[in-house]
Amino acid sequence: MSVSLLLDFGASRIKSALVNDETGALSYIESRQCTQAVKKQGRFEIPLRNLTADFMSVCADYAQREAVSRILICSQMHGFVLADKDGRALTDYISWQDESVLLPCNGKESSWKLFSTEFSGHFKDITGMRMRAGFPVVKILDYVRRNPGGYIKVLSLPEALLLEGKPRHKAHITMAAGSGCVDFASCMPSADILRFLSRRGSGVEIAFNEVCKEVVPAGEINLSGKWVPVYTGVGDHQCAVLGAGNNQKTLSFNIGTGSQVSAVCGRAPLTPDTERRHFFAGQELETITHIPAGRVLAALTDFYKTLTGKDGWTLFNAVTPSDMETATLHFNLAFFPDAWGFNKGGGSVVGLTSAGLTEKNFWASLFVSFAQQYVKAAHLFVPARKFAVLSGGKLAKNPILAQYLQRQLQMTVKIADASDETLIGLALLAKQIR
Repeated sequence: MSVSLLLDFGASRIKSALVNDETGALSYIESRQCTQAVKKQGRFEIPLRNLTADFMSVCADYAQREAVSRILICSQMHGFVLADKDGRALTDYISWQDESVLLPCNGKESSWKLFSTEFSGHFKDITGMRMRAGFPVVKILDYVRRNPGGYIKVLSLPEALLLEGKPRHKAHITMAAGSGCVDFASCMPSADILRFLSRRGSGVEIAFNEVCKEVVPAGEINLSGKWVPVYTGVGDHQCAVLGAGNNQKTLSFNIGTGSQVSAVCGRAPLTPDTERRHFFAGQELETITHIPAGRVLAALTDFYKTLTGKDGWTLFNAVTPSDMETATLHFNLAFFPDAWGFNKGGGSVVGLTSAGLTEKNFWASLFVSFAQQYVKAAHLFVPARKFAVLSGGKLAKNPILAQYLQRQLQMTVKIADASDETLIGLALLAKQIR
């Protein structure tokens, strides 16, 4: 019997399970906290040695229970590590939440301003994605401006975890594209982007692992004296869409720390409002990403708790349909620079009146404003789909949200059957591997 170990490296936790490759049955489903970020002056970095230790610890624990045949990983996207020619890490893991590129670089303009000035007219044409300060490509620019010349290799988290094993120098397209350096059509690093980075880095040579469209062996790690293959890591967004049961007839609402609305397509259309992502089995995603969700709600509930000592999450989840009908405030939740809908003024609250300044109205209005983001996003997908799947963390399990979306969009909205969509997605990928 072949047994695969499945790992989902999220923003704060590692979800894991074993899967029987023949039956698809999951066992030993667990979730544990991983090493947290070091935050300072806009930086959001996690020590790579600690993440590697977390990875090896989980793998070793499972290897003691079953004979693990192989390891499949999905990971948060848009984070990276830089390494030298000898495979030694030059940086820690720099998260998508890092905002240091908004600060001046070497006393000059920020790397974000420099990059956005250069590529504002055609970045999406190259990559399929809306340009964001949080993408690795902008932070790579910042690094080479501060450390010109030489050689660097760009690695996603799954690739970096193999540095202390036996890497085969391969990356899956869903992770590689998340760097913001890859041409969507060719699935190769963009020559235009690399030339720009090299020029700004005084001739620095920038390398990537071989980009693969299929899930293939990416290296090996040693577990109790046995070398176990680790397959190319895939994007957690795509893995969740797959595991939630989406297809070309459904619209995916995937809600977590950040969130996305996506549609599986044979070929994703080119539109001004949506983006394109690579998916599995030759398919693509039409998507809107970075919709404000858990991250911004956590910021608001943390602030509320500081003021009142109360748990805002409980109040948010206690909102009823009748509360929503009388809500009068309108929140713009695009607080963070990379958020969908962000503008230079930041977030806002509109509709304040003395009568509306109640705790009940605050939370009901926040819930409505949160839900309305997905209504607005869904209307940008043409043609409209009749069915939707709501997946992700605890926010996605709220039946009131599902009912609201169903009523507003006049479509059937189903909450995904399981809370471990990414693990199910990995199990489906494992079954396809020969």
